[in-house]
Amino acid sequence: MAPSGEVHLDFALSALTSLGGIMGYVRKNSLPSLLGGLTFGVAYGATAYIIQNHDAVLGHTVGCATSAIMATMMGMRVAKTKKVMPAGVVAGAGLVGLIYHANKYSQWA
Repeated sequence: MAPSGEVHLDFALSALTSLGGIMGYVRKNSLPSLLGGLTFGVAYGATAYIIQNHDAVLGHTVGCATSAIMATMMGMRVAKTKKVMPAGVVAGAGLVGLIYHANKYSQWA
């Protein structure tokens, strides 16, 4: 079982993506924003749960995958629209999550 401090980033990313999706839906009536934000929010919440209660290596693997998908998808959106907000911020958060989880995975593996 991993120390409890290893899940703080996942809780923050879960809240960030969930609230961002809700804001996108409320402000622009964007159903894809809502579904994407809540999906990534649940994925980061599941990552925190797995790390905390089951297997840190598996949890950090899930975190790496989730972060890589989010960084890639939002990075492609930034390249397409040339808008930093909100896609660039979310892509950056995904990249931070990827680096963090890859580092933690190497410590636990």
